[in-house]
Amino acid sequence: MFSTLKLHCKQNKPLIIAMLLSLLLHMLFLAESPLQLPDDIDDEHAFLKMRLVNLPAKKTAMPVTQKTQKAKPDRPPKQPKQIPPDIIEPSPAAEAAHDASAIGQAPEPAAIQTPAAENPADVMVTEADPPPVPYEFAETVFDVYRNNDATPAGKTIITFSLDKNHRYFIKSATQAKGLASLFLDTLQQKSEGLITEDGLRPDYYSYEYGNKKSQIANFAWNDGVLIMHTAKGTKTEKLSAGTQDLLSFMYQFMFTPPLESLVITMTNGKNLRTYAYSFEGEEMIDTKFSRHLKTVHLVKTGSEEDKTEIWLATDYKYLPIKIRKTEKDGSAVEQIVTNMFTRLP
Repeated sequence: MFSTLKLHCKQNKPLIIAMLLSLLLHMLFLAESPLQLPDDIDDEHAFLKMRLVNLPAKKTAMPVTQKTQKAKPDRPPKQPKQIPPDIIEPSPAAEAAHDASAIGQAPEPAAIQTPAAENPADVMVTEADPPPVPYEFAETVFDVYRNNDATPAGKTIITFSLDKNHRYFIKSATQAKGLASLFLDTLQQKSEGLITEDGLRPDYYSYEYGNKKSQIANFAWNDGVLIMHTAKGTKTEKLSAGTQDLLSFMYQFMFTPPLESLVITMTNGKNLRTYAYSFEGEEMIDTKFSRHLKTVHLVKTGSEEDKTEIWLATDYKYLPIKIRKTEKDGSAVEQIVTNMFTRLP
């Protein structure tokens, strides 16, 4: 143990010498300047007055972090203060109206501020419906019946065609068969003209019944006259826009659907008249061509009590599929479709 202590003393020799020198210096300082208390302290009532004081905490710099501001809810707009009516100043227009009424004159209308025009880019433009596309070719075959006979007395074939020059051609041929062919001639009709924005515009129409009857109509659109030729001579009539013939009017419905215009001016090559058609309703018709054909039924009543009825096929661009002509004596001829061939452009 003594050897261990001796070893520590050798290792800490400088520290021990420093401590001894410090102790010696303090003793010399106290000996020269003794500590004395104040003379006015009462030995009997000597108190050390002390109190606890909360020192403010020392402020230390803290790293500043960016705080995310919370979205504040929208506040309702402030309502304008209500001004009592008795202190509201009248507008100049109101004063003028008041002054005018006071002297019995009608006040001048105040200028009306119209809203600014909408931005053309914000205005929605709706495109018009595209025009209907007619058939480029259509051939319809009909059975012809007389006076509600069960057996057909003849056959009619009507062909409609368009060419690349925007011209149309319609041909109709009605031929009797059986015993009727012995005393009935073939009836042929032709119509041709231009295709315009309004549909068919005929230039030429002919009606020929064997060698017994011939009626021809020439449409002079530039001169505004219709020239009709018959065995009795030639006559002219004023030509109005939209005039049709016996064939073209039935195929005009491909361009102008029925019920849009039911007043039609029409010629048969002999006369020019204006007819009014009435809408009788929609009907389902059974034919040899197809069962349950949906049709639009139109009726024309003439001044001489003759009547023409036409049924247009809704699903076939309003092509005629049934035609009935009733004369004033009650006799009737009816044509009803048996077959149809169509082709689009």
